[in-house]
Amino acid sequence: MIIESPVISCGRSAAFLHAYLSTPSNLEPLLPAEHVSDFTAEGDTCSFKVTGGFAVVLKRVEGAAADGIVRYASQKGTPIRFTLNVVIEPQGDEVSTVHIQCDADLNPFMKMMAEKPLQSIFQGMAAAAEKAFPVA
Repeated sequence: MIIESPVISCGRSAAFLHAYLSTPSNLEPLLPAEHVSDFTAEGDTCSFKVTGGFAVVLKRVEGAAADGIVRYASQKGTPIRFTLNVVIEPQGDEVSTVHIQCDADLNPFMKMMAEKPLQSIFQGMAAAAEKAFPVA
């Protein structure tokens, strides 16, 4: 199942956004506080709790600046297997678009429980990135 955020514009270069979003600790201010708590980050991993009580552990994997994708994958301790792709496309020297895509392996029951909270988180992340890096 694919869950996507809207495509948003940020007033930063694609290279800056790729480097920034490749650092798991930088995800914390982008996660909506009303849906996420207990954020921690160390090295190439981060973890947090999602409203509803389940924990998410993410690890940065592959994804090079050249392909414009920052990729995270869920790790042991997360009840849902998914990959999170942050797709960054340059639109000029200091303007880029950002689009968050989640490919989750959900059975029908888990889909009912997790789809709405995950959609809210990714929409919130996109809105926070747009606010943090406004286009001048």
